[in-house]
Amino acid sequence: MAPARLVSSRNSAFTLVEVLIALFLIALMSLAIFQGLQTISKLALNVAVRDEGYRLLQAEAERLLAADYAGFTATTSDQSITSNIKTTFLPGNQAQFEYPASGSAGRVTFTRRVVGVSSTGAAKSLRVEVQWTWQGRPSLISTLLYRAQ
Repeated sequence: MAPARLVSSRNSAFTLVEVLIALFLIALMSLAIFQGLQTISKLALNVAVRDEGYRLLQAEAERLLAADYAGFTATTSDQSITSNIKTTFLPGNQAQFEYPASGSAGRVTFTRRVVGVSSTGAAKSLRVEVQWTWQGRPSLISTLLYRAQ
């Protein structure tokens, strides 16, 4: 009886093409994740800037409502407020992302004003406005306040 031959089987290692395809797919997924994280960061900054504007609006409205009738008046000039929101991602002066691209690198400047709407002998109406520019888009929010004597 003749001895049985052993059939040599192929090694179970990966080929170079399979490894390169796997690395390519990993690189594509990493790029997609990076772009998604950038989008999430921009959206979070948009929300933070808008919330800061609403906070400034509310603070001025509460100040006016807490004042007496004589102190419930419109302002004569706009108030410029630089936000405490840091809109850069890297420490120091080197910013990877800067919004807006104007001279106020890393910060947003809000303009707050109180405008007189109507005034009679017994009642006043004021409008508090907060305005800012973020990523090239101007935004304006306002609220109407009424005070009777």
